[in-house]
Amino acid sequence: MPIRELNQADLPTVLDLCQRALPLDTFSAQLIQRHMLDEPERNPAFQFGFWEGDELRGVLLGGTRRIDDGHTLLHRPRPVGVLKLIATDPAYRRQGIASQLITALIERMRDAGLTWLRSGNFAPSYFWPGVDARYTPALCFLQRHGFQRKGDAVNMAVDLHAHTWDTADDEERLLGVGIRIRRAQPSDADAFGAWLGQAWGPIWQWEGLRALHNQPPSAFVAERDGEFCAFAAYNTSSFPHVFGPTGTVEDQRAQGIGRVLLCLCLRDLRDAGCSQAEIGWVGPIAFYARVADATINRVFFWHEREL
Repeated sequence: MPIRELNQADLPTVLDLCQRALPLDTFSAQLIQRHMLDEPERNPAFQFGFWEGDELRGVLLGGTRRIDDGHTLLHRPRPVGVLKLIATDPAYRRQGIASQLITALIERMRDAGLTWLRSGNFAPSYFWPGVDARYTPALCFLQRHGFQRKGDAVNMAVDLHAHTWDTADDEERLLGVGIRIRRAQPSDADAFGAWLGQAWGPIWQWEGLRALHNQPPSAFVAERDGEFCAFAAYNTSSFPHVFGPTGTVEDQRAQGIGRVLLCLCLRDLRDAGCSQAEIGWVGPIAFYARVADATINRVFFWHEREL
């Protein structure tokens, strides 16, 4: 049988194939590990490759999420199948390998009782918010296999050498009104996680806590009267050097807290040697354009189909 589930020993082979098949992105062993073996709702039956002997010709990473976002036919939280990644060795395309992989995923998800499959617009732990429009063959492939385009998303690029990202004056001003800005620490996990879950829900809770595992922790927080009131994080769900999520509680907005937290994250990335950062899955485009001179650099389409 050419389709076999993946295991830890396959990580180097999966990495090599992704690097060759998806040239718009930068893959690493750590990234593949996180999205395959550390998948938050991992089911090995939804992660497999197409093999010819010992050679990996195609790979598919799928999973499940509980989703109710109000933008689809789903009207209550329920398990939904997700397609995180599908790729074929460039030398073996147009031979039906990807079709066999997606057909196998659909059959396995049906057997597991799932009724819906989406590519993009799910979180946490995703490579992209959808399919990058420049991967045009992938868009055509999904449509041929019954997926319907349901929406879009954008990322924005930031030149990390365009500004100093200095926040000293703003931090002093905020401290004067009782708001303290600092880097989050692993010891914050219990209180930070509880606040994230209550204020922002389970997805941002997972992503914010994920940032505490990075070295150094890739999240900054604002506190007032010993209570969290805002946060910003990077390097959480997607590729490295991607900013987000971030949020400020409603009664503390319009004080510049979010801008300070953004700048601290961007300065971190610059100091780590990055020349460009991405702001992932952007909502307030105008805010990032104004504060960071960010520009839209990637457009993604997300798709769904019934099973």
